[in-house]
Amino acid sequence: MGLLAPLFLLGVLAVALPFWLHRLQTQSSERKSFSSTMLMETASEQVHVRRKLKYLLLLALRIALLALLAFAFAKPFLTMPPDAVVATDEGSRIILVDTSASMGRAGVFSQARVEAKRAIDDAPADALLQLVEIDSALHLLGELTIDKSSLRAGVDSLSVTALHADYGETMIAIDRLAATLPKPVQIHFVSDYQTSAMPVRFSDLVPASATKFVPHVVGTGAPFNWSIGYVRETSEGIGVGFNGVGDHERVADIDVILNGSVHATQSLSQAGTLSVHFDVPEYEAGENRVEIRLSADDDLQGDNHWYHVVDNDPPAAIPVITLNAGGLPLTYLSAALESTGNYTVLPLIAGELDTRVLSRYSWLIIDDIGLVDAQLELALTDYLQGGGNILAFAGERASALESLPLTAHRHTANSVRTSTDEFLSMGQIDLRHPALAQTEGWQSVNVTRSLPIEEQGGDDVLIRLENNEAFLLERSMGVGRIMLLMGNLDNRWNDLPIRPVFVSFMIEVARYLSGINEISKTYTAGTTLPLSLTGNTSGQVVDPDGNTILSLADTTREQQIQLRQIGFYEVFTPQGQTVVAANVDPLESDLRSLSQDVLERWQDSVRGQVVVDNISFSTDDTRAVELWHWLLLLLAITVIGESIVGNSYLSPRRS
Repeated sequence: MGLLAPLFLLGVLAVALPFWLHRLQTQSSERKSFSSTMLMETASEQVHVRRKLKYLLLLALRIALLALLAFAFAKPFLTMPPDAVVATDEGSRIILVDTSASMGRAGVFSQARVEAKRAIDDAPADALLQLVEIDSALHLLGELTIDKSSLRAGVDSLSVTALHADYGETMIAIDRLAATLPKPVQIHFVSDYQTSAMPVRFSDLVPASATKFVPHVVGTGAPFNWSIGYVRETSEGIGVGFNGVGDHERVADIDVILNGSVHATQSLSQAGTLSVHFDVPEYEAGENRVEIRLSADDDLQGDNHWYHVVDNDPPAAIPVITLNAGGLPLTYLSAALESTGNYTVLPLIAGELDTRVLSRYSWLIIDDIGLVDAQLELALTDYLQGGGNILAFAGERASALESLPLTAHRHTANSVRTSTDEFLSMGQIDLRHPALAQTEGWQSVNVTRSLPIEEQGGDDVLIRLENNEAFLLERSMGVGRIMLLMGNLDNRWNDLPIRPVFVSFMIEVARYLSGINEISKTYTAGTTLPLSLTGNTSGQVVDPDGNTILSLADTTREQQIQLRQIGFYEVFTPQGQTVVAANVDPLESDLRSLSQDVLERWQDSVRGQVVVDNISFSTDDTRAVELWHWLLLLLAITVIGESIVGNSYLSPRRS
C-alpha cells in the first residue's frame, strides 16, 4: 500500500479541534439552598473547573470525518497484479482474427474460422487465451480465459466488416494488450495478409511485449476481382474508374442507379485500369442518390457497389445592401461567392428596401456601413437581435461619419489614413477563427487607406494591421453577430478584392455566418462522420439498413460517429437533413498477399525479448488500485451519521 500525495496526511492534525470543542462543556460544583449570606464573612478560594468529554459518539464521528478527508486527499493505493487470473508456465496466447473487408473474398473467412479454432485447440490446457477481432480497430471478445469452448463460440460469432485494417496500427494495439497479460505472450494472427495493409515502417509490426508471432495465412492463390475506384461528376456526366485484376476473359456489367432506378448500363470486357463515362442524368432538385453496381462473378463481392451523392440544390441567395447594383463592390462579391456554384448575390438597394424581407435570410452583406440611415439601422438592429448575421465594410461613406451605425464605433475624419505613397500589410491574424482558418494569402494584401476606430469592450479583433489598427473585428449583438472590415470594396483603399485570398475569405464567411456546416457527401467506411462543427446538438443518423444509430441521450451530446457500413446514411442536424455515402476503402480491393520472405522476416523479428517469472509479477507488471473513491463514499456516510447524531444530542428538548 502507498500514498500518491502523502503530505495531505498532515490534515489529520485537525482531529484536535473536535477534542477541544467537546471539552468546552464545564461541570459546576454542586449547589445547595441557603437562607441568607448577609452574616457570612467573604473569603477567597481557588475553584477548579472540571471539564470532561461530552457526546462521545458525536466526537468519534467528527474525528472519523476529518481523518477520512485527510486520507482521501492523500490518495492511498494498493499494488495489484494486472489480472485476476493466475499466470501459468504457458503464459498467454492472443488469437487475432482479421475481419476487414478483404476477408470477404469467396471462401476465405470460412478458412479463417477453421484456422482460429485450430490455434485455440492447439494451445496447452493451462494456457490463458484471449480472442481479438481486428478491422479498423481492436475489439476484445470476452475475457482472458482457459475455456476453449467459449472462444470457439466467439469465433463462430465473427463476421466480415466493410472496414480497412492496418497491420501497423494493429500490432501497436496488440503490443499494448500483450503488456498487460501474463508472460510469455504468443500472437496467433489469422489473416489474408494483404500487401496494402502494411505500414510505412516495418518496425511498427514488431510487438515488444510478445515472445512469439505465428501467422495463419488464408486466401492464397491468384485472385480475380473487379473493383470501383472512384465516381466523379463532370460537365458531360459521370465518370467512373474501374480496376480488374486476374482472368482477362471474364466480363462485368455496370449499372448506374439514380434514386432507385437504373439510369444506364454498360459492360466491361477487359481487365486493368479503366475509366467509363456515362451521360448526364436528369437530376432531381435536392440530393440525388447515385449507386454504381458491378455484376461480376469475381472473388470479392463487397467492393462491387459504390455510393455517391449529387447535390442539385439551387444556389443560396445572399442579399447585399448597396446604393449601386452595378458598382465594383457587387462585381467583386459576385465573382468570389458565385465561384463555387453554391451562392448567388442578390442586390438590395438602400432606400428602396422592404425591411420585412430581411428575416428570410440568415445573413447579409453591407458594402459600406455608412449608407445605413436611421430607419434601416433600426431594422438591422432588430435583425441582429433576432439571430441574423451581417458582414459590413467601412468605406467612403463610413469615413464621413463620427460614429458608425449599428456598432457605434467612433472615429475622426483626420484619423483616416490618406497617404498613397506607402501601404500597410497585415500584422496579427487569428487563424483559429472559423472564417479565417481555411484562408491563405493575407500577407500579400496591401492597405493604403484605413479607418481606425476606438475599440470597444465587446470587440473580438480577428485581423490587425502592422501598426496594430483593427482591420477585421467581430461583435455579438443579441443572438446575432456582425463582422466589420475597415476598408472598402472598390480596390482603392486596399487591394483585397483582387487578391485570391478574398475568394476563400468570402466562402468561409458565408459558411460561418450562415450557420450551415457543409458535411462531406462521401466517406470511406470506418472513418468518422462529424455531426456538429459548432458545438450544437448533433442530431440523429439513420444507417443504410434504416436503423437509428444514436440513442435519445446521444442526440444531444454525440459529436461524431464511425460509419461501419457501406451505403447511404441519412443525417439529421439542427441545420437540416442531408444524405452521405460510405464506401469500401479501395485498398481492401487489392487482394495481393505478402511474400513468404516478408512473413518470415516479420515472424523472426518477434524473438521473445521479454522473459518474466510467471508466478511473481515485477513492478512493471503490477497495477495500482486507488482507494480514494471508497474513502469518499465512507466520508459521505460519516457526514450523514454525524448530522443525525448531532441533531439528536444538541436539538432543544421539549417538555
